[in-house]
Amino acid sequence: MFEQDYIMRQIQQILKVLVKVLFNVDSETITSSLIQDTETRETADYLLRKIDSGNTNEAEQELFTLTENNTLNSLLLGIVFYSHLNEKDDEYLENSDFSRDKVENGIRELLLNYGLEDISNIFFDY
Repeated sequence: MFEQDYIMRQIQQILKVLVKVLFNVDSETITSSLIQDTETRETADYLLRKIDSGNTNEAEQELFTLTENNTLNSLLLGIVFYSHLNEKDDEYLENSDFSRDKVENGIRELLLNYGLEDISNIFFDY
């Protein structure tokens, strides 16, 4: 229990650092309101609703399709997505056939797709 809470806090801190470094946004919470582009923000809200309804794996697949264009808006969309997913408790993730490890691996893959694997290695080699 405590280990999962620690991992959850670590992931959230990593995402906050990414938002600060990559987007120069210092925010206590990472939500879709950080996304300036209206279409991307609406897409984020759609994916977050899918997570909330238990369609987590489907939402993640859609996320990776949407982020293939490698725009900064899409990267922020991915960060918002994983921040929201990371806020779910372990029971919810398990019921959605997901895990904290899959959250971490998803973030790694997202960063890798944007050529940010060095940042990923710094954060996730703890």
